[in-house]
This record gives sequence, structure tokens and C-alpha cells, in this order.
Amino acid sequence: MSTVFENSYLRESFMAKNGELILVPTPIAELGGHRSDLREILLHAWQSRAAIVVEDEKPARRRWRSWDLPREAIDDFILYNEHARSENLPKLLNILKEGRDIYLQSDGGMPGFCDPGRDLIYEAQSRGYKVSTTPFYNSLIPAVAMSGFTEGAFEFLSFPPREKQERAQFFQSLAQMTKDEKALAFMDTPYRLERVCQELLEVQWKKGRSQLIYLAMDINRDNFESFWGNLDQLQSFLHKSPPGKREFVCVID
Repeated sequence: MSTVFENSYLRESFMAKNGELILVPTPIAELGGHRSDLREILLHAWQSRAAIVVEDEKPARRRWRSWDLPREAIDDFILYNEHARSENLPKLLNILKEGRDIYLQSDGGMPGFCDPGRDLIYEAQSRGYKVSTTPFYNSLIPAVAMSGFTEGAFEFLSFPPREKQERAQFFQSLAQMTKDEKALAFMDTPYRLERVCQELLEVQWKKGRSQLIYLAMDINRDNFESFWGNLDQLQSFLHKSPPGKREFVCVID
């Protein structure tokens, strides 16, 4: 069941009192500066008493030891994969509710992207918990992963046309494209963010007002923020907290 917020202040207040789900991408080749960065991130996670969630214990233990991280943390790893998620999903959601952060790490690549962590991400988003990611090489893949809308299948639509008639056709075509039951993603220039929100509200969606939208704004920056919700919540977000000019990726369920 999703948590409905009438305005962004209530959502931010809720997030401030609860834990955060943080996705930690793992390079396929764990070499060079990336290894050093990840070591600092995971050391901070352990020192702050955050829950550390891994996909497979054996490679996670090997990685932890090779990075010279505290071995006593290994016993506290929480497993999350197709075999353990039914047992551990309620436990992890309760950890967020208690105000503790969760660091979700896959065996390689972006957690939640072609990865069983997608279920945890979706459930955290639908309950109003904050979901973020440590720095990544681009903004598209983290946005798709943080939406929780898909384990990997999505279509990237690039930028909407600038010409008025073609642009209107682009947004109306989104309703037809969602019938394929795969996530859609697109970008636009920062100064068009509020216009895009309004255009999304005008689409005649197959799911009506329950259509879910995710906006990831200023990914990989300190001022990262996001919106996750249905059209009524998007309208409230636009009215109460206009986002202004920001780089963004839009993902549609």
C-alpha cells in the first residue's frame, strides 16, 4: 500500500523521520579509484550503523575483505535475492521505518537494474521512503533503477520535440506506449521541467489518475531530489513546490 502525501512538505517530513534506501553500484572490474570511493562509502555505512544488504554472501564477503573493511560487519550482512526476498523484505522495510539507512549493493552493476533489489526499491518508494544512489557515470540508469518500475526492460525516448504540435503528439503517444508494460524514460532541458510536469498531467493515460511517474532531479549532485507518485500527487507537487530549473530524468511506469 502506498503512502499518499497531500503536499511535498508532508513527504519531506516523513522522509526526515525515516531511513533512506541508498543504492551502491558495484563496478564489474573493481579497480582503481572506484574501489577507493566504494570503500569509503561502505565504511561510512558500517560506522553509521546502517544495514548493509548484499545479493550473494560469498562475493560480498570477498569484496569486503579485499577492501580491508571491518570483518565484524560481515556477520551482519542481510541477504536479498530471489530466494531471500520474501523473508527479508518485511525486515528491511521495518529497518527503514525505524529510521536506519539501508545500503543496497549488487554483485556487479546498478542495484535494482536487472537485479532482484528492484522489489525492495519499489516497496520503499511506494511507502514514501527516500531512495538515492551513490555517484554513477550517467543519470539515466540510476533514474530507471531508483524508480523501481522495471528490473531492466525500458525504452529511452530521448528528448521531446520542441515544436508545439509534434511535442503534443509525443506526450499523447506515451499513453499508447505504456500498454506495452515496459517503463519509458526521457529527458528534457532544465528550464522545461515544470512544463513537462504540466504536459504529463494533460495526457489521457490508460491507468487514469493512478498512472505513476518518477522524476529524478539533479542526479549525482548534493541537491538531488525526486518525485514518485500518481498524477494527483504530481499536481500537488507542482502547485506546492514548483521545482524550477533543474536537470532531470522522467521515468513512467
